[in-house]
Amino acid sequence: MTFRGSILVVLVFGVIQLRAQSLEYRFSLVDEGTLNKVRIETPLNYNNQILPQSSESNITAANLFLGYGGFMTSLNFNALTDNLKIPEYEYTIRELSLDLSLTDELDITIGKKILKWGPGYAFNPTGVAEPQRSPSDPSDRLGRNEGRKLATITAFFGRSSLTFVYINDVRYESSKLYWSEQEFALRAYTFINGFDLSLIGHYKEGGRFKAGLNWAKVIGSSLELHGEVLLKKGSSTQYHRAIIIDNEQRIFAANPYATLFNQSKRIFYKILLGGQYTFENGINIVLEYYHDAEGLNKLEWKRWMKFIKFHNSIQQGSITADPVLIEASRLNILWALQTLSPRGTMSDYIFIRQYYSTGSWSFEFIQFLNAQDFSAVIIPSADLAISEHVSFYSRLTSFIGGSDSEFGALFNSCYLNIGIRFQL
Repeated sequence: MTFRGSILVVLVFGVIQLRAQSLEYRFSLVDEGTLNKVRIETPLNYNNQILPQSSESNITAANLFLGYGGFMTSLNFNALTDNLKIPEYEYTIRELSLDLSLTDELDITIGKKILKWGPGYAFNPTGVAEPQRSPSDPSDRLGRNEGRKLATITAFFGRSSLTFVYINDVRYESSKLYWSEQEFALRAYTFINGFDLSLIGHYKEGGRFKAGLNWAKVIGSSLELHGEVLLKKGSSTQYHRAIIIDNEQRIFAANPYATLFNQSKRIFYKILLGGQYTFENGINIVLEYYHDAEGLNKLEWKRWMKFIKFHNSIQQGSITADPVLIEASRLNILWALQTLSPRGTMSDYIFIRQYYSTGSWSFEFIQFLNAQDFSAVIIPSADLAISEHVSFYSRLTSFIGGSDSEFGALFNSCYLNIGIRFQL
């Protein structure tokens, strides 16, 4: 069968399944203001001049979900303003897909979709075909995560299934179609002896093969345990060369990043162990430990920080340098900041979440801890539903730790979010 013939068959099945279906819809509108306390003394951003941070900002985020039979779409519109730049407007199609059942044992999906393969709450290492979560905002409260452009086919065998995914982040710009690197993912799922078990495989064109597994088990009515592991040989992750040199007094004239372990035979792995428990009074606690072998260890972080602090001294003027070198030093800091990640830059983390809801009130308390330098992100929040469709919420994020620690050296010491949410 030709490619056009295959598309025609899919469309025919789609029309048949969409007939006599009812329309589903959801709409939400969030307006959130943020007050930010900038950490002026951090060596990462001397006097808030290397990468200026806003002290006030606001985002208005609208989301519309439509579902009709196997068709679904999620559309986002965001308006962002802050005290440093003119307003920005974003329109994104988070998801746009068609899910079809060709037979009782065979399903297909075509379009842009957010898959969820891993059971992890704050981390999802085996989520190879989905957005990687941010542990400081695992629920993605503003709906910023987007799906991947993919085609999937799933075959069912009783309590088991086999899913093959083809991914290509193709884009259309200036009347031309640009194809991206091809990705392939495979998931073999089964339910056996009370365990949800999945084997995962992933390959990206020009990259390396990854393999892993994840599992989850519910014990009684209150306890759930889960785990994930993903492995690959070698790493194409780019590292700043400062992490392998003892002399921090360097000024790089070219991009200092390199794939230091590209040819390595070492097995790099990500592992997640976690669980959640719900008490009789309704309090739910989530606890997760995450290790990423591609993250920096304590020695590498220390070398990176010494490099940053050397260049910070040049920016402060405590080390005399020619004006040309001062600008080169500033660019070196900007380069080095690319090492930081909102999902954690080092290798070991602990995530804890407590949640409780009573009537119209709900409370959440998140602790995202670096298990190597003991710095932390602490996030208490509260939500008040004043009607069926309207609620208010507040959220305080504090970055705590020593001046050389990951979270204690970040650009901001804390920020406060206050928002109102309307939803249908």
